[in-house]
Amino acid sequence: MKKGLYCRRQSAVCILSLIVAVNLYAADEENTKLEKTVITSTGFETPLKDEVKNVYIITSEEIKDRGYSSVTEVLERAPGIYIRNSGEFGAEEIDMRGQGDYAKTNVRTLVNGMDLNVLKAGHGNITTPFNLIAVEDIERIEIIPGGGSVLYGGGTTGGVINIITKKKPSKFYVNASSKFASYSYRDLAFGIGGPVNEDLFLKFSAKGFDSKSYRKEEKNKGHYFSGALNYQINDKQNIAITPSYYSQKLKNQSGPLTLRQVEQDRRQSGKTQDPQKYTKTDLSIDYSIDFSDSFQTRIMPYYLKTKYTQEGEIVGAGGVKRSYQTKFSDRKYGANLKNRFKYGSGELVFGYDYEDIFDKLSQGDELGKKIHSVYLVEKHDFTDWFSLSGGARYERALYDVKRPESKANKRPAFHQSKHTNSHAFDVIPNFKYSDTGNVYFKFEKGFVSPSPQELVDVVKVDNHTEFKFNGLKPETFRSFEIGIKDTIFDQFFSATVFKTYTKDMIFLKWKDPLHGLGQRIFEREYINLDKATRSGLELYAEQNLFSDKLKLTESFSYVDSKATFTRQGKEETKSLPYVAKRKIVLGVDYAPIKTLNIYASLRNYSKILNSSYEYMSAKTLVDLSAKYKFTKNFSLSGGVKNLFDKKYYSYYDSAVNRGAGVYYPSAERNFYVEFKYTY
Repeated sequence: MKKGLYCRRQSAVCILSLIVAVNLYAADEENTKLEKTVITSTGFETPLKDEVKNVYIITSEEIKDRGYSSVTEVLERAPGIYIRNSGEFGAEEIDMRGQGDYAKTNVRTLVNGMDLNVLKAGHGNITTPFNLIAVEDIERIEIIPGGGSVLYGGGTTGGVINIITKKKPSKFYVNASSKFASYSYRDLAFGIGGPVNEDLFLKFSAKGFDSKSYRKEEKNKGHYFSGALNYQINDKQNIAITPSYYSQKLKNQSGPLTLRQVEQDRRQSGKTQDPQKYTKTDLSIDYSIDFSDSFQTRIMPYYLKTKYTQEGEIVGAGGVKRSYQTKFSDRKYGANLKNRFKYGSGELVFGYDYEDIFDKLSQGDELGKKIHSVYLVEKHDFTDWFSLSGGARYERALYDVKRPESKANKRPAFHQSKHTNSHAFDVIPNFKYSDTGNVYFKFEKGFVSPSPQELVDVVKVDNHTEFKFNGLKPETFRSFEIGIKDTIFDQFFSATVFKTYTKDMIFLKWKDPLHGLGQRIFEREYINLDKATRSGLELYAEQNLFSDKLKLTESFSYVDSKATFTRQGKEETKSLPYVAKRKIVLGVDYAPIKTLNIYASLRNYSKILNSSYEYMSAKTLVDLSAKYKFTKNFSLSGGVKNLFDKKYYSYYDSAVNRGAGVYYPSAERNFYVEFKYTY
């Protein structure tokens, strides 16, 4: 125990020393990061230098230069983010600040401020489909660690990720690209856009891809379309319309392997799953008006629909085959109204959010949730060096659950409604000790309101199951955070220390014991657990050296997550599974000549506990890529991922499946090359 603590302390000290040393000896080059980068954490674009809290921005230039092919690849290299893949379709989960199994409901993922999470209604292992967004269409990604309930509502215990797509091209462009990679991956992307006149801007992009997988027999293909219309009505008014559509099909998705199968051939498919299809359609309309220099209003109505279908055959008693279909349709629409009023030494942001969520499942179940929220945030500069921010939100959620009658199963119909009330508030004093540096303290109380599915238990009655409303309470959390950011010799760094206390965690409890894989369990119950604590440290730094030819980035994150359960009158505290306690990311971006860019990254993850409380091995992954511009318009990119051919698993549990284990192998060393033409 003492040795582990000593190692963690030494790791933190080493990383911090590296960050400080590199900054102290960095060349004195002009740093424009804080001046140019804008964020939308309040719904209004603001330079990063005016943002009190520590946030992280990933730009389209970084995505392009480093050869990222998916949102997953982008976020994996971001500070403090751990992505877990359980191997099931759509089951990638973004974890921030040690949420573990609660990541799917405790981290908010937005696209242009529109909530992408499908788990608000509940679909078992189906998680937020963030990879349904083409990276070529991304303007920037804003990562806001820890909290955000006042501005964004429930489900922000770990943080918020806002993906901003391209909307307003400043000049006419046409681009076309094609990428080829290991495992028969190939894609073709096309984009066109530009100003029609001084007031009207149009953009269209499309992408199609087709691939096999690291695991044999698996096939995956899809396509993406996105458009944007931006019209400057007059000097005071602007409207942007952004539609997109994504479709993905997966055949012969690989299942888990036993340890014996891994030793034979880690690339074999195992027991494959039936074909699956995932589609996403969304539309947002962003209208803004400046009533004066001091008062602005934005209203954004939106619509999003996600559909999932799986079809196949199952073998019943006597070898009789019968077809089946599993599907859900998640539809949501709503509107966000935001207002900003600037006065003297302060700023007031207030608004109203409405969202209507409706899910229809295979068996005819209908799950509905309507959310009404009002909020207010104020920031006031008392002096040149001291400011105070604070805000509050009130949310009322209305639930409606229906289940049709089943005469075959002698199951009666179910229809019941319920409502919950939740609130959040935060206080952030900030001390600006120099022109470039500030120290802030943050206290936040937030919540996670239940999904419609979580409010309903499934109980056995005779030979059928019935719905029953439970007394589940919203999950609440209190978070404390201290942060600093500054530039030393014009080089940026930030540091954050946090601790979060969670109460009434929402937990799924199966009433019947689970005996191996594939065991069907009929009864379920959602309950509130006692409490959990999460504490940690986040460090980040970047340096631009030698006239910006060399860019270095370093990040270190550590989190300790524990939950307390009461069993038979006694308290028991355990570490939360699926939490990477330590993550280190090092990046080198080097441009020796104007036409050549070389990028290398190293990611190190600590060992991770699984659900059987055995440790999944630590891993270090290295990627290398390069981009060369032959002409002004034509470029060639290529790279190798997992350079040192690390053999690891996205998930494994050796204690289940009657001791044979469950293993999901990850890809070994693989390559890609991309051709791109831009006019």
